[in-house]
Amino acid sequence: MGALALTVTGAGTAVASDNPIADKEWALNSFQSGTIHSKFNARGTGVVIADVDSGVDASQPDLQGTLVPGVNLVNPDSPTSDTGDTTSESHGTAIATAMAGHGHDSNGAQVGVIGLADQAKVMPVKISDTTDSLKLPSLEAGIKYAADHGVRVISTSFGQDGTCNQQMVDAVDYALQRNAVVVVAAGNTAESGDADDCPGSVAGVLDVASIDQSGHMDPYSYHGDDVSVAAPGVDIEVGLTGGKYGENSGTSLAAPWVAAEAALIIGLHPTWTEGQVVAVIIDNTFQVASGQTQAGKRVDSHVGYGVIDPLAALGAKEPASTANPLGGPAVSTSAAASSGASSGPTTPAAFQNQDPSASSGGKSSSSVGLIAGIIVAIVVVGGLVLFLVTRKNRAGGPGGPGGPGGPGGNGGGGGYGYYPPTPPGGQYAPPPQGYQQPNPHQQPLPPPPQGSYQPQPGGRGYGQQPGNPYQGR
Repeated sequence: MGALALTVTGAGTAVASDNPIADKEWALNSFQSGTIHSKFNARGTGVVIADVDSGVDASQPDLQGTLVPGVNLVNPDSPTSDTGDTTSESHGTAIATAMAGHGHDSNGAQVGVIGLADQAKVMPVKISDTTDSLKLPSLEAGIKYAADHGVRVISTSFGQDGTCNQQMVDAVDYALQRNAVVVVAAGNTAESGDADDCPGSVAGVLDVASIDQSGHMDPYSYHGDDVSVAAPGVDIEVGLTGGKYGENSGTSLAAPWVAAEAALIIGLHPTWTEGQVVAVIIDNTFQVASGQTQAGKRVDSHVGYGVIDPLAALGAKEPASTANPLGGPAVSTSAAASSGASSGPTTPAAFQNQDPSASSGGKSSSSVGLIAGIIVAIVVVGGLVLFLVTRKNRAGGPGGPGGPGGPGGNGGGGGYGYYPPTPPGGQYAPPPQGYQQPNPHQQPLPPPPQGSYQPQPGGRGYGQQPGNPYQGR
């Protein structure tokens, strides 16, 4: 799967309005976010989403009051230390703003990125401090950590090419049994072999592909039988580290919309099982709403059951079956009972050494020595195997103004060139009282015509850099 699915593509043309950043969020227009709020008052309140990624910049203005304590699995000697995002691509931070950004006040105006679940909380689970490599045991441990701390939605845009080993399957099963919806970016390998996708191929996981604003497939988005749904993933406006903004692309930016949709549903229906949430997501896509397909029927290997439609999903009835239609283990009785009992987000206790391979053997990697004996105990049949994960990200593309970008590009960190001040109050300051999300989007985009979900050759000139072990989705 790789580690990151972002591509920094520059700032684009600013739109004159009270919030030029939000005006660029075409996905919110497509999702009819204003109707979601007015009709269902659904904003993810009380739900925690684990961002299992490269950490999150706690100073990002649009995330003030959003972060709850997480864990740093990169530093096994101090796992409760800094969970900040040090990647040049702002990978984990960008994903967090797409899920739960809420803008911020600047001289009396509300500006910044608005996430689909703008009142959800985000738990940073830092499993890598670079998008150039991935320590697989850290991903397994990160998924288990989030599940152990009561998180209802787990989103990761890291992973690997190829078939999952048993340790990864066990980690995902562990989270599903504890009633967590697991969302994974499918990866960006369509033009480089379309390698199998892990952990997206694990039963029960929502594996997310990427489409562009016209409704066509992102030409780099992985496609296969394990793709569950598709979501916007091209030219997505996001918040970056250092209070900057930019447009990023890739399946890394498609997965957060699905995680946020799950948070909206759970916020309205906290007693539903993860299987019921998954069922409502895949049975209420744009293709189902437009009559192109029936609920529960796959469209194709590119979009799976279709492009997500959060508005339709929020209006759906409770599924009769509590099982996950994508497979996986059943939710334990205690997990199902406890998930609806809490009235607020779970704040994790101090991290304690936990063995992510307690139910199975482990899988080694090129950096397993940092993890073994402290975070994970790895049992490997036949000795340690050095593992390099091949790149699944299209890191190229022209950059916008700002700092250096990912491999093959010139950046995009500056976005509009707008550098909002960090508001007072710090990381855990609550959002402004009485805050109402601005809704500049009045008319939703019509569903793309039938048959439009086909890979588009050429396109915007995103550059795939073959041979680069870039791990991001």
